[in-house]
Amino acid sequence: MEDLRFTGAMRLPLINTAGTGSSFVGAGGGVSPFISTSNSLFDAGGEWYARFDYLKKRLDYSAIYYRQTQIGSLGNYSAKLYTNLYQGVIKYPFDKIKSIRISVGVRTDKYVTRAEDDISLKTPDQLQSFLLTHIEYVYDNTLMPTTNIYKGLRYKFYIDLNTNLKKDKINGGRGNFNFGFDARHYYPIYRNFIWALRAGGDFSWGNQKMLYYLGGSDGWMFPKANTLNVPQNPQTYAYQTLAVNMRGFNQNVANGNNAVVINSELRLPVFTTFFNKPINNAFLRNFQLTQFIDLGSAWDGEYSKISRPQTVYSDPSNPNNPVTVRIKAGGIGPFVGGYGFGVRSTLLGYFLKLDAAWPMDRFFRGKPLWYFGMGVDF
Repeated sequence: MEDLRFTGAMRLPLINTAGTGSSFVGAGGGVSPFISTSNSLFDAGGEWYARFDYLKKRLDYSAIYYRQTQIGSLGNYSAKLYTNLYQGVIKYPFDKIKSIRISVGVRTDKYVTRAEDDISLKTPDQLQSFLLTHIEYVYDNTLMPTTNIYKGLRYKFYIDLNTNLKKDKINGGRGNFNFGFDARHYYPIYRNFIWALRAGGDFSWGNQKMLYYLGGSDGWMFPKANTLNVPQNPQTYAYQTLAVNMRGFNQNVANGNNAVVINSELRLPVFTTFFNKPINNAFLRNFQLTQFIDLGSAWDGEYSKISRPQTVYSDPSNPNNPVTVRIKAGGIGPFVGGYGFGVRSTLLGYFLKLDAAWPMDRFFRGKPLWYFGMGVDF
């Protein structure tokens, strides 16, 4: 079964009664009226994932099915969102380190209003369908001597073309075009002690663009979000996603159809670096200390509009008060910045990570923002 792989995952829904009323982006273009009951911009109900890979020949084939349900409100009534994704993937390797990958899929988003009275009973379901096309070129010349420790260079750049199968009469457009890249270089310092560098960017065009939320970390298990930072031109967005890592801030410190991030991380596996004896205990063997610096930005519109996000304080109810206070987030130039320290290790078979981060405002000013998550690398 080495050439035939079956992968599955499931996430059970959680009950959350402390809603914050954060808006979700709908599949039909624009910020939808569907309201989440979550403290996170991306919390959902149940999720199911299944994948089959056929790897016997040089050309690899994959079939993917993903389903998500989400409970919230649609207008004045409670509603449920059903998302289904059917996707096929083909991978062709040019050699051991270079390959091209093409995936085509269909995504459907169905909003169902729950029957609470005669009006909601007669409210029709809202259905949107998208054809998703993804092409990427991958270069990977890295080795992994131990968990979360790499040596070498790897990068990829990709193109997404998403087309609405149902004509969008609101925005006058049917889809979006996205371009992105992710490059990572791992410098060995001493034995397994490395310096990991990463640069990534995503850019979206069209009448139903991708909305990128900057902030937080990848795999953050208990995320927090800034729900007060409302996106500009919300009617031009169809989907949303995170731009990470940007530790030192909650999700949505900045947003827009463009996003860039730069990450620097020193990773020190303490016991495997300074001890020559084999270590059987997974927690001690994979125990790592890290020091990181994150820079990034997200903005709406042209590339020349890149700027560090700021919070504006004023009193619109008093026209005789012309005072407006603008406070920029900590960072360097147009980039938001954060820094801090972390620990990583394996516990009960899972690679866990804990980070403490401060915004790049003053040197260790105030209490840090904590991130507890799961997963390797950035």
